[in-house]
Amino acid sequence: MSLYREITEIELENGLKVLMAPSDRSPTVTSQVWYKVGSRYERTGITGISHVFEHMMFKGTTRFPKGTLDQIFHSQGMDYNAFTSHDFTAYYETMAADRLEVALELESDRMRGLTLDSGEFDSEMAVIREERRQTREDPPFGLLSEAVEATTFLVHPYRWPVIGWMDDLEKLQLEEVREYYGRFYVPNNALLVLAGAFEPSEAQELVERHFGSISAGSPAPAIDVTEPEQLGERTVSVHKNVQLPGILIAHRIPGAGSPKLPALRLLEAVLLDGRSSRLYQRLVYRQPFVTGLTGGMHERIDPSTFLLRCQARPEISIETVRDEIYEELTSIASQGIEADELTRAFHSLEVDHVFGQESSTGLAQGLAAAECRTGWRSLETFLDDHRSVTVDDVREVAAEIFDPKKRVIGYLIPERDEVRS
Repeated sequence: MSLYREITEIELENGLKVLMAPSDRSPTVTSQVWYKVGSRYERTGITGISHVFEHMMFKGTTRFPKGTLDQIFHSQGMDYNAFTSHDFTAYYETMAADRLEVALELESDRMRGLTLDSGEFDSEMAVIREERRQTREDPPFGLLSEAVEATTFLVHPYRWPVIGWMDDLEKLQLEEVREYYGRFYVPNNALLVLAGAFEPSEAQELVERHFGSISAGSPAPAIDVTEPEQLGERTVSVHKNVQLPGILIAHRIPGAGSPKLPALRLLEAVLLDGRSSRLYQRLVYRQPFVTGLTGGMHERIDPSTFLLRCQARPEISIETVRDEIYEELTSIASQGIEADELTRAFHSLEVDHVFGQESSTGLAQGLAAAECRTGWRSLETFLDDHRSVTVDDVREVAAEIFDPKKRVIGYLIPERDEVRS
């Protein structure tokens, strides 16, 4: 089911791929430029450098000095922002349809003319270090999440956080940032997605006008890192000034394109989607064992993780919580789920998939994420791929994913408590 008319795909001579998804649902248009670079492409010593560009790309170009970009975005009534992930970095604007050329002009200029001033770099690095303190070091589960990732992945770049290690953020040099920009911020390592109220032929002319003269760069290096097989359960703990003990459990899942992902997404819904989900009913509703139950799949290009996270309620031991979770996962792996559970899970996924395409922003983001991982055409078969999943498929994938020998368990321990076994 699609809410756009037809996807037009083109590629400029410099290698920039463009996806255009015209839609008549609103008089707005979204422009998104996704660079196929994230923390997956970093190395020890420069972790967090991909996220640095999420800040520096708003600090001015030779043509549009500091402050000018924000002024233009605001004066044109644009909603704009950026985000960084393990696999890619994206910049987007949503605006009235007649402002599309302004967005394309600004994005093409940022692709080739970023200033990267030393004063601005030093200032933003201080901001980023503070962001790391607030988002990773201060929250209860921040450092535990990092410890679990670093314990799950021994060699793959997924082992470090997108924001980077603090030691690297304190040592990163501007010349390293400039080299990274020249290497990865090139048209043949980028994807431009347009969605909303426009005509493809007119949009293509604008894209070629503003991006066509930018020179291609060298091809991005391939990332081919295979994790060694995990042969036993791994545990890690973080002591922190928190009121309640917590637990974070990670299981390995396949990477993008795996035929097992549809069954895994439905398994995720059965376990965690809403108050009728298996884990909510067991841990929160029938007997209140936990607070803050969250989790789910981190879908990435390479094999990633399925996470479960919660804190024990007062007077409940974290070992009790752990064992309750284990029992539920073991039950699904051995006995499977009921047909009505699978039906509810599919309907929930179907609703999310359709609603995700209602706005031009959601539509563009869905297309871009699919293209960067496996190709945007996977969206065309998305619902059929999940509709064909059976209860046996879910049981089989649960038995594989929830293998006790391949899990990682992180314990959040209040500092005043003794270390728990």
